[in-house]
Amino acid sequence: MSKKQTFAGVLYVGTYGAEAVPTVYVCDFDGAAGTIAVKQEVTRIENASYLAVDPAGRHLYAVSETGRTGEEIGGSVVSYAIEAGSGTLTELNRQLTHGADPCYITVDSTNKAVLVANYSGGNATLLPINEDGTIAPATSVVREEAPLGSNEARQDAPHAHAIVVNGQYAYVNDLGTDLIHTFRIEEGTRLVKQSSCKLHAGAGPRHLVFHPTLPAAYVMNELDSTVTLLNVSDQGELTPVNTVSALPAGFTGYNDAADIHLSPSGRYLYSSNRGHNSIAVFSVDQASGSLTLLQNASCEGDAPRNFLVMPDGSQLLVANQKTGNIVLFSVNEETGLIQSEGTILEVPSPVCIRLGAAK
Repeated sequence: MSKKQTFAGVLYVGTYGAEAVPTVYVCDFDGAAGTIAVKQEVTRIENASYLAVDPAGRHLYAVSETGRTGEEIGGSVVSYAIEAGSGTLTELNRQLTHGADPCYITVDSTNKAVLVANYSGGNATLLPINEDGTIAPATSVVREEAPLGSNEARQDAPHAHAIVVNGQYAYVNDLGTDLIHTFRIEEGTRLVKQSSCKLHAGAGPRHLVFHPTLPAAYVMNELDSTVTLLNVSDQGELTPVNTVSALPAGFTGYNDAADIHLSPSGRYLYSSNRGHNSIAVFSVDQASGSLTLLQNASCEGDAPRNFLVMPDGSQLLVANQKTGNIVLFSVNEETGLIQSEGTILEVPSPVCIRLGAAK
């Protein structure tokens, strides 16, 4: 691993916690040294469980994953200005998400809107971004009713678990109904339904990632710990191709799958397992997009939720929610295999890691 290639700059860590305690941490990360140092602790936002940085790197948006906001039903989203150079945060404003327990947030590629998935609300929300980076009130709230999945304990209602943007389309993963809904983003203000993709019964789609060069996407299925390869049409429609397990053969214990990311090259795919407590490493066939499981590496903690692949693909950071530690991994860029470099930060309940500006 080349020391010259490693990232050095700002990282943001979102955590679960009460409003009175820090739930967003601004950190300096030095990939070559393998160190991370907290430079700002942000309070006044309960359960900052998912973060997004705008494409220009000038603003950060965080969900507050709660069932109520004051007297209003549903959670909220908070916007922050990012100080150039230091990466520190100043709160700008906050808006309602119109759904309980927002658990995922992203910014569209034109920087015109933030999009939020509300887990318990079972809906997705679009909120326009003003010129100054503040968030305007929601202009589109969508909820799709459909037959529930086969897992009665977890699939008791629609549960929007992610909303992922790819070009002009937004994709909503519904864990409760085993569906991925495709919406077209119109004028940065509306979500217009296009189609739905049905997965196998009891899958519980959670997070989704698109291949950088192939017409392919991959969905991490939380409930049965599998990854499904999807074909992506020119019209943004998804079609399941095949499904593979993210667990080693013979494992029969409890597991909830969580996050999924591709290497920058698109040659390798990584996913996190909570229960088996591992990062699964897959090779990606560069013609068909099909996956082959190569490794299940211990995450050296309990409940690896979100993780971050560095821009050059040479390192990976894993947030272990229940043990409160962030572990650094080096990546063999030829084989895709990962190796732990140990815990480099301890904070309560880390669940999201996002990249800021490089030094």
